Amino acid sequence: MAPIAYTISPYLLRYLEKIETIRQQILLYPLSPKHELGLQFHATIDRVHFGLALTGQHVHPEKVQTILANQIIFAIQKNSKYKDPIQTNVLQYKQAIDYIKRDWTLSTKSISTETFLHLYAITGDPNIAITEKNFYDIVTYLQASNDSPFIQAALAKLQFRRLFPDSAYAEVFSTISSYLFLYQAGMDCRGLLVMEKPWAQDQKLFNGYYATAIAKPNVTGWLEYFVKTVYQQLEATFQTFAQAQVKREEEKIGKLNERQKVIMTLLDDPNAIITNRTIQKIFHISPITSSRDLAKLTLLGLLIQQGKGRSVRYTRI
Repeated sequence: MAPIAYTISPYLLRYLEKIETIRQQILLYPLSPKHELGLQFHATIDRVHFGLALTGQHVHPEKVQTILANQIIFAIQKNSKYKDPIQTNVLQYKQAIDYIKRDWTLSTKSISTETFLHLYAITGDPNIAITEKNFYDIVTYLQASNDSPFIQAALAKLQFRRLFPDSAYAEVFSTISSYLFLYQAGMDCRGLLVMEKPWAQDQKLFNGYYATAIAKPNVTGWLEYFVKTVYQQLEATFQTFAQAQVKREEEKIGKLNERQKVIMTLLDDPNAIITNRTIQKIFHISPITSSRDLAKLTLLGLLIQQGKGRSVRYTRI
């Protein structure tokens, strides 16, 4: 293994702190199980799409989604003589991520050379014979310190990529290897971290930082670039949560009549409470009409019903 050195610079520390802040926000953000699974599936699509783009294989996200949506069929056909190389690459990328998610999320096991041999069997170059000795020095080095898992992941990406001849296999395997350290430490951010995206979107910059790290023994610049792009991707992910929430609220409001919109404004105060009888008096409407208004607002998730019978009241939270 080529000797390397780095320093935990103030810049690096600042972005590690930003990552932890945004990671906590993502972990605490309320998502329904169905919505979370949908976001995780689309994150997987992005990982594969942008991960393969880094290798020069530009597979459209819709193509990736179609392949992943038909995994059962492809599993049945896996012994078929006809194999689509794109399909194979997409499924191998997904298979490697699945192995990490299934076997290494918050695992107390030690990552060993056998772990990387297994990952290499999935995504590595079949024409290059690999032994434990090829991995031992890197694995030992990566686990020798108590650095942040994001620094470990950055070093894994760098060291494993330059262990092999520059190729699509080296790119994919090194990326998958970096995810291993993050999942083991519980730093996958609900499975929504897509490191490949900013790298592929500005591949010239990505390759520039990598080339500099290879040319010089001090790789601090690479670590700073790595953690900054991780933060930027997580920040963008969190912003999509907020935007989606606003969109859902706008869609709900768009379904209301003018009277129902006024009811919502009457409850701007988080402590405000309203009842069916109050609605009748304000708008001079029948009990049935006011009940329908309140039922619709409750069904849309805009109001919360409290109590039973004549004591029923409604609040926004």
